[in-house]
Amino acid sequence: MTSAKAIRLVWWRYFDVFRKNVGYSVVTTFVEPLLYLASFGFGVGALVPALQLDGISVTYRQFVLAGIVAQTVLFQAFFEAAYGGFVRMYYQRIFQAIAVTPITLSEVLWGELLWNTCKSGFAAAVVVLIGCTIGDFHWRGALFILPVIILGALVFASMGLLVAARSRSIDNISFPQFLLVFPMFLFCGVFFPLEQLPSTIQSLVWVLPLTPLVSLIRSLMLGLPLFWPAWLILILWAAVLVPIARRAMRARLVK
Repeated sequence: MTSAKAIRLVWWRYFDVFRKNVGYSVVTTFVEPLLYLASFGFGVGALVPALQLDGISVTYRQFVLAGIVAQTVLFQAFFEAAYGGFVRMYYQRIFQAIAVTPITLSEVLWGELLWNTCKSGFAAAVVVLIGCTIGDFHWRGALFILPVIILGALVFASMGLLVAARSRSIDNISFPQFLLVFPMFLFCGVFFPLEQLPSTIQSLVWVLPLTPLVSLIRSLMLGLPLFWPAWLILILWAAVLVPIARRAMRARLVK
């Protein structure tokens, strides 16, 4: 039976490493979304007129900042789980070392997933806080957005862990990175309304998990009507990816 205490100990182990390398962690966690905010939000945003979304006028900076929150969830969760998980599994052998203690491999993997999820969620929450501070987001939306961020982070952390489990070398992670993660980043509505895409591509990108995440975050933070099927799409992705990722990593570690 999985122990919550054991999972918490694994999580705290990751947190201690994060805390001891806080300078590096802050740079790798927060600089990227802040650069996107500066370049697209303040730079491009000054050139683009207000957008009309479901009859509501929003500035381009508001529009793209909500997308940057979702993009932060994607990048932080996926890359931490994929590259970080591969390093911990293959080079450092952290999973194997912890698993020879009374903590089981199942508990180690839950701790890994939850840490990746929390780290990603924290980075996204900071971007939300910035958006509220500069007046682009509604404070009341920030109260309801946390479950959306956590669910999205769990999806992408599971995706990253699955990639780490299936990669023969760390270079193999580049394939899903360039063939899946970057296309989602570019075409799932982070930088422009999906209505600008051909209808066939719109249907395709709605199957990908970043699109419903962007939709939910944008609706909650900008007061737009919710597209309720977006919840179902994200929940289905989590229900599929979490067990598959755990089984794949277990199969990789237990031979």
